[in-house]
Amino acid sequence: MGDSSKPKVPLILWIAAGLTFFNSWVLFEETVIDRYGLWQYLPFYRVGLFCVWDALALVLLAAVLAAAWRGKLGRWCPFVRCRFCH
Repeated sequence: MGDSSKPKVPLILWIAAGLTFFNSWVLFEETVIDRYGLWQYLPFYRVGLFCVWDALALVLLAAVLAAAWRGKLGRWCPFVRCRFCH
């Protein structure tokens, strides 16, 4: 029983958004963490390899996108008149 006033966003767009955000995380890793040697201060970080930090980013991103897709982010949305969350 969904609210008909909310726009329906296709699942493929949610997947594309998730891949885009994960790609942004990987770009941040390569340009900031790897380049400036910050990986020395991150436990379990592996330069150039999939590691715990990548898995954590994937899980967190999937949880946020799943909650947004189901419409459960309304109270955490920073915008007062957001059409998608409220």
